[in-house]
Amino acid sequence: MVKIKQYLVNFCFIALMGLIVSCEDLENELAKDFTVSTSNAMFDLKLTVENNSTDSDTPIAFTVTVTRLDTYVVRQDAQMIGFWSLTSQAIDGESQNISQYPIDIEFFEDNSYSKQIANTVSGETDYVGGNWTYDKSSNNLTLISEGNTASIESSFDYPGPVVPLDGYMMWSYSDGGYSYEESYQKTVEPTSFFDEPFTYMYLDVSGGEISGTTYPDYSEIEAVVENKLDANFVVTGMFEPGLDFDQGNIAVSLYNEIYGTVVVNMQISIKLLD
Repeated sequence: MVKIKQYLVNFCFIALMGLIVSCEDLENELAKDFTVSTSNAMFDLKLTVENNSTDSDTPIAFTVTVTRLDTYVVRQDAQMIGFWSLTSQAIDGESQNISQYPIDIEFFEDNSYSKQIANTVSGETDYVGGNWTYDKSSNNLTLISEGNTASIESSFDYPGPVVPLDGYMMWSYSDGGYSYEESYQKTVEPTSFFDEPFTYMYLDVSGGEISGTTYPDYSEIEAVVENKLDANFVVTGMFEPGLDFDQGNIAVSLYNEIYGTVVVNMQISIKLLD
């Protein structure tokens, strides 16, 4: 008798656990039906709806979540990029008069550069150009022009990834048996600050309209996602079914000029009321 009771208890426990697991599985499956997601190299885009079926009198709540999958890193050689003017020069430790031959040099984002050497006496200007690479870990700048390669130790007075206007760049190198020490100042406001391009979210629906969003102008929303792993940007709203539609759709797209466009959409079944 005791064994029978114990068996019944065990059976009921197993049946109960099976029911709980089945309910959890069902909830998970239902949740899957109410959520769609996609991703690119930087962001995950997820659309979750309260329900995927309704009637023409009942709105449906929805949530759009953008999650950062990776952090944005400014290119390691960004300090070099910009327009620089020579402010001082020493050769073998002796200070030079640079007023007669002022030098301007511009480093471009495509790793090309242009150097201008003006002669204030003759009024002529010499132009030199080529390609450049910079290794921040070793402070080594390499200039390649007309088949010639120069190696320069280049450092900066500003520790950030982008040197601001009036910041300084210091060079140390050897040429023709002479030792050069030069200082350059950034004299033109940077045209690029190397910030991550803006990310925009676009919401659209068919078979109804959107109301009650956290961003009233939902046609274009700037999705500001903090630059740290798993940071979120969330938009909520309501889908209002149309009176003469039996099918609706919520579409969300996310655009960034670096990462491209990703799109998710959810179909909504609408029951027409008499």
